[in-house]
Amino acid sequence: HTWHYLSTDEQCAAWPQTDCDKYWLGLPLDLPPLPKPTNALEAARNGYRYFQHLQTEDGHWPGEYGGPMFLIPGLVIGSYVTGMPFKLEERLEMIRYLFNHTNEDGGWGIHVEGPSTVFGTALNYCAMRILGVKPDHPVAVKARACLHKFGGALGAPSWGKFWLSILNVYEWEG
Repeated sequence: HTWHYLSTDEQCAAWPQTDCDKYWLGLPLDLPPLPKPTNALEAARNGYRYFQHLQTEDGHWPGEYGGPMFLIPGLVIGSYVTGMPFKLEERLEMIRYLFNHTNEDGGWGIHVEGPSTVFGTALNYCAMRILGVKPDHPVAVKARACLHKFGGALGAPSWGKFWLSILNVYEWEG
């Protein structure tokens, strides 16, 4: 399943959302009602009927893999150092994702449900800045404050320091 950014009404009309698209966007599906099951087999059949609507044209069932909060920084840093820019809509969606998964203290953990860590906060802050978030943006300010509470990026584990070294903001020697 490939995500496409539709920027005009004509594109939206030519490419209407499927039930699968609507499901992953949290939109109503408007599916036919299923009969109330009276046994396990009928319940399984209802599940089968429901999931038929979520299957893509090529036969797979897509799933979100956004829990690990170290994937976007690796992609962003790798793209940055190799000179491979993102499209505007890709940048905006990554920024939105990072903003939406910021913990209350301003940081990020290793996983979306985890507490803030030096690793998650340092790398996601770098990713945000590379993606174009200004240093005085409230999310960036809060993230820096969280990172300072942790004692700074030097407290990141070796895999965090690896990415910081790739950016040339940390010495390779450690």
